[in-house]
Amino acid sequence: MFHFYASFPALPVMLLACWLAAGCSPTQKPSGPAAKSAATAEGDHDHDHDHAAEHDHPKTLAAGVAELEALTLEVADKLAGDAQEAADDAVHAAAHLIDDVRDLLAKETITADAKEAATKAIDELFDCYDKLDVALHAGAKQGAETVAEVHASIATRVQEAIKALKERFPQEAK
Repeated sequence: MFHFYASFPALPVMLLACWLAAGCSPTQKPSGPAAKSAATAEGDHDHDHDHAAEHDHPKTLAAGVAELEALTLEVADKLAGDAQEAADDAVHAAAHLIDDVRDLLAKETITADAKEAATKAIDELFDCYDKLDVALHAGAKQGAETVAEVHASIATRVQEAIKALKERFPQEAK
């Protein structure tokens, strides 16, 4: 989904505006037992509605990076459990979160070198998650890498990009 708009920086903003205009809210979808109850109340359904657009936006870069790190672990966990649909939801949530982090970075008052390094790490995350998204939607096309192969090929890159961001924007002590 998001590999297309990587070449068009304004497109994510326009897509977000369309989602908001269509009635999606910036609240996070519940998880765990509450989500199961809500899904049961709504009736089980399988369709391409993008629930990942519904999320809380991080207030700081450190919080956004921490959320990206958690989502990265969630994706790995879902893929290890062969829950590809759930992994796909987490990948889409990561794409939205990457956009949030990119927006927060634009507002930061830091040196040009620091901003360039952080932008490079964010771009790396976007590229990695894009590749994984493509694999999740490719299905069993002949000659295509499996989702597990793609995940294995990007895992270190994702970890290094998150590490680079965490070094620049450490989580505040509580």
